[in-house]
Amino acid sequence: MKTPDVSVIQQRLIDHMNEAVWIGDNEERTIYANPKFCKLLGYTMEEMLGRPSYDFWDRESAERVRSVNKKERRKGVSSSYEGNLLTKDKRKIPVLLSGTPLPDGGTIGIMTDLTELKKKEKMERLLGHAIQSANDAIIILDERGLMRSWNKGARMMFGFKKEDVLGKSIRKTLHMEGVDATLTRTSIRYNHQLEAKHKNGQIVRLAATITPAPSDDAGKGSDMWLLIARDVTAQNKFEEELALKYQKLRDAYNKFGITRRQMDYIFDLVQICTTTHSRKQLSDFVVSAVIMLTRVDACVLRSYNPAKKSLELLSSFGLSDDWRGKAAIKFRGGLAEKAFTLRAPLKVIDLTQEPRYHSPHLAKKHNLLSMLIIPLIVEDALVGTLSLYVSPEKKLELFENEFIERYASIVALALSQTAASC
Repeated sequence: MKTPDVSVIQQRLIDHMNEAVWIGDNEERTIYANPKFCKLLGYTMEEMLGRPSYDFWDRESAERVRSVNKKERRKGVSSSYEGNLLTKDKRKIPVLLSGTPLPDGGTIGIMTDLTELKKKEKMERLLGHAIQSANDAIIILDERGLMRSWNKGARMMFGFKKEDVLGKSIRKTLHMEGVDATLTRTSIRYNHQLEAKHKNGQIVRLAATITPAPSDDAGKGSDMWLLIARDVTAQNKFEEELALKYQKLRDAYNKFGITRRQMDYIFDLVQICTTTHSRKQLSDFVVSAVIMLTRVDACVLRSYNPAKKSLELLSSFGLSDDWRGKAAIKFRGGLAEKAFTLRAPLKVIDLTQEPRYHSPHLAKKHNLLSMLIIPLIVEDALVGTLSLYVSPEKKLELFENEFIERYASIVALALSQTAASC
C-alpha cells in the first residue's frame, strides 16, 4: 500500500480552509497565501509573493505585528490578537490573527474574518445604548417574574435605582398585578393595560408590550421576557377629561339641536295654519313631525266627531291599508274616552292585553306592542286624539317626551282652527 504524501495533504487542507492563511519567511516576506487570503485582500498570489506582511495591514496593525514578531515570534511563542487587514483597494477588514512560528524562522498566520461579528457587536452596542437611553421602561424578566435588566427609563418612571430592583419580583416591588399570568403566554402582547406603583406610592398607569425572548433551546419555551412599558397616566387623565368635556359639549349641542328642531316644527305648524285651510295638509305634517321628533314606529291622528261620538282618521304613518281602512272608531268605552276623562296622555304597555283597545289583531300584525294616546283638548272640549305606537324592540322611554304633550296642545288648537274654517 502506497503511503500518502503528508505534505500534499497539508497543502490541500490549507488551500481549502475557510480561514485566510499567510506564510512568510524569517524576514516576514510572503512565500504563500491560500485562495481565501487572496480573495479577502483582492490580490493574486503573484502580486503578493515576496512582499512583507506589513504591506497587508493598516498602520496600527502593522506596528502591532512588528512588535509581536520582535518580542514573541522569534522566541518561538505563538500569539493571537485582533488587527485590520488592508485590501488592495484600501478597505480595512477586521480579523483575528493567530500567529505561529515555523522551525525555519518563518511564520504562519491564520486569520478569521470578523467583519460580520464586528457589525453584530456594533448593533448590540447601539441597541444597548438605545435601551438604556429610552424614555420607555424596558425591563427583562425571568420565568419567575424576577427583574434581570433595568434601564434609565424604568428608573425615571418608577423611581427605583437598578441596584434596588435587580433580582427582585416585579409584582412585589412595583405592585404590578396581572403581569405573572402574562409570562405564561408564548405570543407577543401589545398595549397590555397594567398598573404599577411608583417608589413614592403613586399609581402609574402603563401601556405595555410583553414579548417572550427567543430560547437557545428550540425545544423549550422562553425563560426570559421583555417588558416595554409606556407611562399613560397623564394621557389617560387627559383623555378622560377630554371625553367628559366632549360629552358635556355634545349634550349641550344635542339639547340645542333638539330645541331648535322643536321650534322649527312649531313654526312650520303655525305657518301652515296661517297660510292654508287644508286639514289634510295640516294632518300629514303633524304626523310626520311627531315621527321625526319621537322616532316611534307609527302615528295616527284622528279628529273627534261629537255628533257621531266617533274618532275619524285624518292621517297616519307606518301603517298598512287595512289599518287605514278604520276610517272611524267608537269613542265610547275606548282608550280615547279614558284619556279624555283623565285629561292626560294614557300609556298602554301591552295592547294585546288591553280590553278597551279595539283592534289588537291589527297591532299584532304590524308588530306594535305599546301605545301612547294623547287627547287633543281645547277649552275642555275634545277635538281629536294623537296616538303613538312602538314595536317590542323599541324602548318605552320614547314616550317620555314632555315636548310632544306641549306640541299636541298646539295641534289641538290648529285642528280646532281648521275645523272652524271648514
